[in-house]
Amino acid sequence: RGLGHKASVINCNPETVSTDFDESDRLYFEELSHETVMDIAELENPRGVVISVGGQTPNNLAMGLHRCGVRILGTSVEAIDACEDRNKFSKLCDSLRIDQPEWSQFATLQEAERFCEVAGFPVLVRPSYVLSGAAMRVVTNPSDLGLFLKTAAVVSRDHPVVISKYITGAKEVEMDA
Repeated sequence: RGLGHKASVINCNPETVSTDFDESDRLYFEELSHETVMDIAELENPRGVVISVGGQTPNNLAMGLHRCGVRILGTSVEAIDACEDRNKFSKLCDSLRIDQPEWSQFATLQEAERFCEVAGFPVLVRPSYVLSGAAMRVVTNPSDLGLFLKTAAVVSRDHPVVISKYITGAKEVEMDA
C-alpha cells in the first residue's frame, strides 16, 4: 500500500493481524478454497496474488490458481511444487549434495510396513505433497504405523504417503529468505 498499490486480503481466521482494516484496502472473511479465491480474483482483478504467507492451504491452491491464469507473486508455483513434491525435492537435494534420511513413497500399507522393517523405527510419516507439519507423525512401532495409516492418513495410488527414517537427536533448522 505504501507504494500506491491496493491490497485485498482473504482470511478465514479473524484473530490474525491481517484482519486489521489498517493492513488492507479490502478484507474478505472467507474460506480459503479455489472457488472462493477465484470468485474474489474475478471481482478484484488483481495484478497478482501473494500466497506464501498463509501456510499449507494457499500452497495447495497455488497450482490451480496458476492454471486458471491468476498471476502468483513471490515464490513461484514451480518452486512451491519442487518443495512440496517429495521426489522433486529429493532430486534437488541430491543435485546440491545435501544428505537426506532414507525415504520412500507408498500406496499400500504392506509396502509401508516392508520399508519400516528394513529402515527400522522410528519413522516420520506424512502426505507426499506437503510442506508444513500438517498430518505428519513420528511413528515408533509397527502397530502405531498401521493404526496411523488406517485412521489418520489416506494411503492410495492417488495420494501416497512418504515415510522417512526419523533421525533421533537431529536438529531441525528452518530458514525463510
